[in-house]
Amino acid sequence: EWPLRPGGKSAQFMNEKMGKSVGSKLDEEFVELERITDATAKCMENINNKVMDFLQPNPVTRAKLASLATYARARGTAAEIQYPQTERQVGEILTRSAQEIGDDSSYGQAVVELGEGFMKLADVKDSLDCDIKQNFLDPMEQTIKTEYKDNIQGHRKKMSSRRLDYDYKISQHEKGKVTVDELQVAEDKFNESMQAADMGMKKFVQTEEEHIHQLMALVGFMKNYHEHSLTILEEIKGRLQSAAYSAEAKPKQEIRPIARISSIQRPANNVNISGPSEPRAMKPAGAGPAPPIKPVVNKPVPSARVLFDFDAENPTELDLKEDDMVQLIKQIDENWYEGEINGRQGFFPTNYVEVINPL
Repeated sequence: EWPLRPGGKSAQFMNEKMGKSVGSKLDEEFVELERITDATAKCMENINNKVMDFLQPNPVTRAKLASLATYARARGTAAEIQYPQTERQVGEILTRSAQEIGDDSSYGQAVVELGEGFMKLADVKDSLDCDIKQNFLDPMEQTIKTEYKDNIQGHRKKMSSRRLDYDYKISQHEKGKVTVDELQVAEDKFNESMQAADMGMKKFVQTEEEHIHQLMALVGFMKNYHEHSLTILEEIKGRLQSAAYSAEAKPKQEIRPIARISSIQRPANNVNISGPSEPRAMKPAGAGPAPPIKPVVNKPVPSARVLFDFDAENPTELDLKEDDMVQLIKQIDENWYEGEINGRQGFFPTNYVEVINPL
């Protein structure tokens, strides 16, 4: 590699930027191959990112899990950290709520069955996450890194550097400052890097069959997930139907009105005294001063100030900019608010804002 020195590749680069010089034109077929290679790599990166968003939709939780995994690897205690599936959270809440109803309640037993079903759905979702990550996302990420970024981009960067050196030596050869042998060496190096980049890109784009098989594997994992989920749902439906039959077969208690409770003792004579549930006579006008009217206090609108920019990743989320004021509608959980800004409603992370007027 020729050294980058004043008057060398750096001078050629600046002359081309200022329009004083034109670099060697690459073959149109090579340029088109570059375009297809870059577009393919970009498509694969988008697939990788969006499939991960599909599997783990909460960006705050994803970032937290990534930090925990990095910390565990640094301590040498790396272990698989599972994403908190929504199905598991629903199952746990249903099971706890049903236990408070009691074992004698058919409805409580049905809720327990439903909660346990949601827990099974969470286990199937964990299996889907593991299968897709190990057999689809990780191999695709490795392909992008080794074949595209390290290999192809490395050769193209070296080719660009050697092309500058070659074009500079052409101009110097025309002035008699570079020998034919020096120019030939620069040309050979440029062609060597271009050939290496060309071979790497052709190999990358021509392995379409392998890339399509990766997509087929993704579809297969999704198909297995939905088939297992359907089996679990059918099982839950059957158990709920049994619980409904059990509730129907239970003897029904006769519904009777309970005894009236009153703190007023009626006298022996027929003097009519209004009880608690009887209408009271209206106070005639002028019978006494009216109670003072309490002033209406306007409660401030719940709102928060945005601390950091937040880019929405799906239509249900809000785009936020630093120092924006967003109206708070409700808090979904410890990680998410629902709010409104500029006429749009959506969700955003709680740690991206500072609450000014609480809910």
